[in-house]
Amino acid sequence: AYRKSDKIKENNTKKRLLDLIRIDLQRKIRFINDCIEYKDYKPFFTDVWDAVILSGKQTLFPFETIENLQHCYSWMKYYNTEIQQKNQNDNEKTLKELLDEVKKSIEHSLEILKE
Repeated sequence: AYRKSDKIKENNTKKRLLDLIRIDLQRKIRFINDCIEYKDYKPFFTDVWDAVILSGKQTLFPFETIENLQHCYSWMKYYNTEIQQKNQNDNEKTLKELLDEVKKSIEHSLEILKE
């Protein structure tokens, strides 16, 4: 049977995960701003999201939230692929445009996570 203590524990885990993801996304925005300001395009670390998926904890969230976060982190991974494939000097405009897309996606995710 599903006990009240299990529900409390699940809610605590969910809250901690949401805080972790929120902080991670806020750091990503600062990272993007630094990349653009210093024209120093580095890859994103997506370890927070990867850990959520590997632990199977995404099941604590509504499907729409997971879909949104998956989309958001996919943009980061796509950007990482672009960095690896191309010479940065030839591609600064593309990388900056991609970072703008990633930033929009992160801001959208942060809006959803406020709810």
